[in-house]
Amino acid sequence: MLSLPNCTSYANMFNMDSQDELSTLLATEKSQKAIVMTIMARLSGKAKTVRWRPGRIKQKDLDILHQKEAEGNTDSNNLTSWQLCQPCQPLNDQLSIDGMLSVNLPDGGTDLVSTHGKLTRKEYLDTKKNNQTQWFVERIRNFHNRDKQSLTFLDVGGGRGDLAVHIAVNFSNAYLIVVDCNESSIAAGREYAIKCNVEDRIEFVHQNFLDYYTEYGVKEGGNRVDVVVALHACGDLSDMALKFAQQNECDFVICPCCYPKRYLAPFKPFWHSLCNEDEVDSLSRIVELDNESRNDESRRAMLVINSMRRRAFEEGCVNVEEFSNKFSKRNIVLVRDTVS
Repeated sequence: MLSLPNCTSYANMFNMDSQDELSTLLATEKSQKAIVMTIMARLSGKAKTVRWRPGRIKQKDLDILHQKEAEGNTDSNNLTSWQLCQPCQPLNDQLSIDGMLSVNLPDGGTDLVSTHGKLTRKEYLDTKKNNQTQWFVERIRNFHNRDKQSLTFLDVGGGRGDLAVHIAVNFSNAYLIVVDCNESSIAAGREYAIKCNVEDRIEFVHQNFLDYYTEYGVKEGGNRVDVVVALHACGDLSDMALKFAQQNECDFVICPCCYPKRYLAPFKPFWHSLCNEDEVDSLSRIVELDNESRNDESRRAMLVINSMRRRAFEEGCVNVEEFSNKFSKRNIVLVRDTVS
């Protein structure tokens, strides 16, 4: 965490109202980049536009993208074949969000610049995150098993509880287990659940998901998970969520992000078995291109990777879907909805 001596003089220098405002920024914001962006915005009087992702694509990477797209469009019945999928039509992007939900912000965090760059945290929640969680809610409303007397959800990397709380508020039969390795996020999630009066139906677990996955496999008498959810679970966390769902025969709604990140060594994502190392690196880099990539290369690479992820399951039982890119550019979602 960034720290500064003599906060009073620095608060004045940074054009902030008080020592408390600067102290809150330093105490609650984990990203040094976001702290610097907030200070720059105060000094200049306007938010700075920053490129958070690379804007150029190498020819080598582009060649690999073309090769993998061609491979996914080739009919083959061998064990390494996979089918390149086009996503189903998104649900309505004019979503109605429950106005009774409290805003999930840290104390004093309304005007802090979010880790996503241009927006404050409140603006990000209002225009992006809450719409993403509501898309999940509306997608789950269409599930075949949504009316079971009791429905247990596992939220992988659910952190501050945005998704879990929205599901609990909208489904009175839902019990949720949120697993995240960030202790402060888990604590904030518990507080948010209390504010929204659903704390009795959400269990927050501070644990690395690789450890949770291992323990769950040998635990006796535990609650059987019906549905795995993950909203922007980074890198191979999404892959392990998919593996958990496969081995425990769960339905799921999983939206991956941060494609190059690897947290769970020695776990190897299934889709890596359908690529060589150069292909894995190139496809992951392409996904993280600047949003203005000229031929939609980022989205195309997401479709390639998630089509390969789908191959781990029986043919046809997993859909590749998407929500509006107004809410996020990482908007490709893997969904399995079976009849129990």
